[in-house]
Amino acid sequence: MDISWAACRFLAFVGFLFLRSVKPRRPVPEKSALPGDDQDTGIITLGSVLFDAKNRKLIIDGKTIDLTGTETRVLQIFALSPNETIERSRLQKEIWEDEGVIVGRSLDMFISKLRKKLEFDPNIKIVVIRGKGYRLEVGS
Repeated sequence: MDISWAACRFLAFVGFLFLRSVKPRRPVPEKSALPGDDQDTGIITLGSVLFDAKNRKLIIDGKTIDLTGTETRVLQIFALSPNETIERSRLQKEIWEDEGVIVGRSLDMFISKLRKKLEFDPNIKIVVIRGKGYRLEVGS
C-alpha cells in the first residue's frame, strides 16, 4: 500500500495536536522568597491584594477571584520582580516554552485579563514599557 504524502502530513499534524494536548504543564512553584510572602501559606501580598499562587486565587477585600494556570504563571513572574521591567520575550519563553508554539497575541490577552482582575486596587497596575515589555507597578 502506498500512503500519499498529504495523508502522512495530516497524520503527523494530528499526532502533534494530540501530544500537545496531553503534555503536562510546568507546575507553579509552591513557595518563593518574596517580600510580603507568607512562608506558611505561600500567599504573596501585592498592595492590598493577596496572591495565592498555590491555589490560583486573588483575594481582594475578602473577595476571591479565580485565576487560570497561565494567569497564575504570568502574575507570579511579575510578583517575583515588582516594579521592574520584564521583557516580552522572557514572559513568552517562560510561559509557553514547553508547549513549543507561541501565539503572538496570547500574552497580550492574558495581561488584559489580569488587569481586569487587579483593577479593584488602583495601586497595582500592569503597564506597557514600549519596545521592551511590561512592568507590575505596586504602589503603597
